[in-house]
Amino acid sequence: MLKGRHLRLRGDNGTVLMLMPVAVLIMFVLGAITVDLTAVRAGQQDLLAAATDAANDAATAGLDEAALRSGQGYQLDPTRVWLVAVDVLATKGVLDNLESGPDVSINPDGSVTVSVARRVPHLFARAIPGAPDDELVRATATATVKQR
Repeated sequence: MLKGRHLRLRGDNGTVLMLMPVAVLIMFVLGAITVDLTAVRAGQQDLLAAATDAANDAATAGLDEAALRSGQGYQLDPTRVWLVAVDVLATKGVLDNLESGPDVSINPDGSVTVSVARRVPHLFARAIPGAPDDELVRATATATVKQR
């Protein structure tokens, strides 16, 4: 009977117990990476939505009414276009944390393009030494007014 116990202690029965904490740690790390990448993607989508709204509003509300009334057709007032785009970005809460001022341009075809960039913070990667605390995301949107 003593001989049977001695043989049982020599087997590989404890290896699974040693690998289980490693497997749990790997799952936590993969989960943290997933959450960080999702947060960055959500931040980029929010920025794109704000740029799209700013371009749409600037293309429609940036109309030069004096040019339209004088018979020159649909033209955009550059100052008004910029002010409308900045106002929309401020309303969306994006204007305060941009990397640089928004780039608002009127294209030769009459469309308006709004480009913005900001930093989106990582949630878990900050705990890793040498990992970036945030990631720069960019969004560009163009809007055109369809005329009849």
